[in-house]
Amino acid sequence: MTRTTHLCGYGFVLLGLLASVSVPHGAIGAEKIHPTYQNAKKKLPEDWYVVYRVVDRIVRANELDKTPWRVDVVKEYQINAYASGVNLIAVYAGILDQVTDSSSAVACIVGHEMAHHVKRHTAVGEAEKVELVAKLRAEATTAVEQEKTNAQSDREKSAVGSSLARAAAGSVPFVGSLLGHGAGTAIEKRSEENDKNSEVRIEQIVSEKKAKLEADLAAKARDQEFEADALGYRYAATAGFDPQGCIRVMEVLSQTPGGELDTEHPAAPKRIEKLRELMAQEPPEPLKASGEQALAKNAEPLTFDLARDQKTLRINPTLGGSAADDLERRFDK
Repeated sequence: MTRTTHLCGYGFVLLGLLASVSVPHGAIGAEKIHPTYQNAKKKLPEDWYVVYRVVDRIVRANELDKTPWRVDVVKEYQINAYASGVNLIAVYAGILDQVTDSSSAVACIVGHEMAHHVKRHTAVGEAEKVELVAKLRAEATTAVEQEKTNAQSDREKSAVGSSLARAAAGSVPFVGSLLGHGAGTAIEKRSEENDKNSEVRIEQIVSEKKAKLEADLAAKARDQEFEADALGYRYAATAGFDPQGCIRVMEVLSQTPGGELDTEHPAAPKRIEKLRELMAQEPPEPLKASGEQALAKNAEPLTFDLARDQKTLRINPTLGGSAADDLERRFDK
């Protein structure tokens, strides 16, 4: 699901944290941690550190490290995450709190949102829906107006034919009476009735088309969610995370209001069922083996910086996060 809002000012809090050093969190000795990770652990709040580490490992294991990724930890307590913009992954504090003991669950959340980016999934927002409905209304109005025009033409032809027939029989003394006041009044009344009927008909067509549109969009969104679940599992397993983390996330989602119902997201029990089927068809061990090979080739952790939006954390590609450094590497030897 895409979303583009951010909590105002939160990026400046991150900016301050990146410019300072805080007390490390965790119990593993610093000598066992790569210097890049030590730096991250000192400078980032725990949730940001976890998401950074997870993104770094998934990206390198799955060879998705040619472009930067951005992450945002949204402080609202919601059971949600989303993919938005260009390679932005946002995770709410609420869902991180519910899987606070499991980096594998976080990996499945992150992998799912990465999959939306990689597969170029797009959710149709409310503004786009309004435009689509307006287009449906315009199409319905055109169709009904054409129906009215055809019906009016048929009635006029029938009226003229009847009048001519009566005139020929002597019941109408003058041809001019075909356009007389009585006939004009009858046509006006029919026109008013037709206008009312047309509005009803337009609303009926729009309602039917809108219902079909919403059903089609929801079905498409559910298909995209299933696809992102599957690819997210592959990403996480390839990076060496426990695939049961994906089940853990779905179990959390199943406890949310509507979590067991089909909406724009499939019902959580259906997602769990499909994930278990996929895990049986594609066991995690071979995926992990391929990821270990990729990690061996690209062993250095990815660096990070505050993104230029001053709100999100940019996880740099393998070549780094500085065009200035790239210039010097290329030309100032």
